Amino acid sequence: MKIALFYYDGFSEFEIVLIGLFFRRHEVVSIALEQREYKSEECQRFCVDQVIQQVDIDSIDLLVIPGGEPAPLVANAELKHFIESVLARNKKVAAICGGASALAGMGLLKGTKCTGMSSGVNPEQPSYPYFSESIVSEDHVVVDGNIITAQGQAYVEFAIELVRQMALYPEEELGDALKWFKNIR
Repeated sequence: MKIALFYYDGFSEFEIVLIGLFFRRHEVVSIALEQREYKSEECQRFCVDQVIQQVDIDSIDLLVIPGGEPAPLVANAELKHFIESVLARNKKVAAICGGASALAGMGLLKGTKCTGMSSGVNPEQPSYPYFSESIVSEDHVVVDGNIITAQGQAYVEFAIELVRQMALYPEEELGDALKWFKNIR
């Protein structure tokens, strides 16, 4: 199994760090628009394995788009075409917080049940109009076909759902993992 994590300047590392942990026994690659260093919201620096033009879409099973500031991504036609190609090949695309806003802003969530932003789709946030043609849910994580979206605060639930979607662990272990990360006894 191969997971592609999409990096861009200001992406929220904490929203995807558990995905790296859960998928560590599989191939995890970092991809981006350019071959250069990227700085996360947490001021960590990241190198990428491949630019999206080099990615063999047929080789990846899941594309993950972390949160951050979606506005610069929304207008990027190359990224939109890449994501459309992933979806056209029946691969899964997962986006959390600003990543879901980017998908919505690109028009990729039209008619799709979804959630996003930091604590849900909020009319007071600038990216709210992106979701005007989506079916917005207040759930923390939403799965609609091959698209998985999550609110930023639900990064643990998001990672658990990706594990579920990719059938990595038995269902009973997922509940235990969620309880452990949420410090529930």
